[in-house]
Amino acid sequence: MTIRRLSPSDAAAYRRIRLRGLRESPEAFGCSYAEEARRPTKVFEGRLERMGDRWTFGAFVAQRLVGVLSLIRAERRKERHKAEVVGMYVDSGMRRRGIARALLGRAIETARRIRGLRRVRIAVVESNAPALSLYEDAGFKVYGREDEALLVGGRFYPMLFLDRALDPGRRAHP
Repeated sequence: MTIRRLSPSDAAAYRRIRLRGLRESPEAFGCSYAEEARRPTKVFEGRLERMGDRWTFGAFVAQRLVGVLSLIRAERRKERHKAEVVGMYVDSGMRRRGIARALLGRAIETARRIRGLRRVRIAVVESNAPALSLYEDAGFKVYGREDEALLVGGRFYPMLFLDRALDPGRRAHP
């Protein structure tokens, strides 16, 4: 398995895996399949442009993209010490092989190298026990819960919000 930051040349593969995730696990994402399917590959290329505040990582097995996640630093000046992990998905046939753990580890490792970043946040549907276990094993702690956070197919799903410190005593810089 290889994990690397995705680039615009990966847009078609990224779009395919993102749409597969939205179709297979609609309750795990804030965006819907219908919303994302309307977006052309060009939009996904833009998401994968090298920017200082957004990193999208892909896990590859035999040159095939099988897992993704993004790390996004907060934009507002008062929140620049925080980042969020979003869009985590691993192909259903490739789960239980350490791919999600490796992707999350890469995101945390990257976050640690970002000057002034102190905390990483993540949200998970409360019923997604495997993801919740992964996040807690990686040092994330639940700090909040939102009832009826997502409405999918006429059913409401509560979300849990977790965060973790990168390194105690780390100083924030503007």
